Amino acid sequence: MHPMKTFLPKLRTTILVPLLLLFTIIAGYSPTQAFAAPSEETHTPSKLEKQVHEWVSRLAKHSPFKAWQTADPQIEALGPGTHSWLVLFTKEGKDIGYMVVHAVTEGTFQLGEYGVGPYSLFSQQRLKQSLIDSGLVSSDQYKRINTVKHYIHPFAAAWEVTIGNEVFWLDAKTAEQLPLDSVTWKKLFAEEKQVTIGSSIGASIADSKFNKLFDAYDRLPWLTKEAPFPAKDAKKIQSRLNNKQPLRYVTEPFGDAMLYAVPVIGYQRWSNGRIDLAIDMEGTRFISLESLLSKGLFYR
Repeated sequence: MHPMKTFLPKLRTTILVPLLLLFTIIAGYSPTQAFAAPSEETHTPSKLEKQVHEWVSRLAKHSPFKAWQTADPQIEALGPGTHSWLVLFTKEGKDIGYMVVHAVTEGTFQLGEYGVGPYSLFSQQRLKQSLIDSGLVSSDQYKRINTVKHYIHPFAAAWEVTIGNEVFWLDAKTAEQLPLDSVTWKKLFAEEKQVTIGSSIGASIADSKFNKLFDAYDRLPWLTKEAPFPAKDAKKIQSRLNNKQPLRYVTEPFGDAMLYAVPVIGYQRWSNGRIDLAIDMEGTRFISLESLLSKGLFYR
């Protein structure tokens, strides 16, 4: 017998059996079953999402962050060429806080800066208002701009905004225009590695202190050649803030082109020894003391 004659009946059987099963299944379906809504797919949290949730659960035990317990966290990549993420916390459509997360070795993460207030880091709302107030765009034109986030460290964080043929750089937190362009940025930070100082996984807040806001410019000790505050001794910083004495932080991340002077209004000490200082800057930013020491000076 020709091999083909043996093959064809088997092939027909192979095809007919599934078809019969299919018709049987269809016949057994009721209209209600046929048009039932599909069940929602279960979302499996990523390792990053789990770590963010852990930090939120620890921070939300303390008053500045309690609203984070019921907030909606949105995670997005933080700028080109980085291994970091920006987590934005919103509630009822409004920003209430943020955190920066850095990737480190062996698939683990470090908590960078974080903050609370109506304007998060890289706030679209704050950026839009700043561009409109400065006359660079109208409300309708804002939809047509192009933006890129850049983040090296908390005081080298900027929007690169393209409006038509012009490019503007604005601070990522205050949305103030910066004396920068892409050439200057690359020149300043080409060799600088992204700061990844952060709390260890499992650490919790052991102590905190928050003081009233004050104007960092009511004195100008950095101009009068006053000796900087010895901030390398963390206990001295804690003591000064515990005694409600003013403390200023001054940094020039872009050289002589711009100076930041901001009030330090408190601190948080983690169980692993890390200390984050609370800085008032369009809301409250919490930045590690170690990171601040590497970029600027403190004054009384």
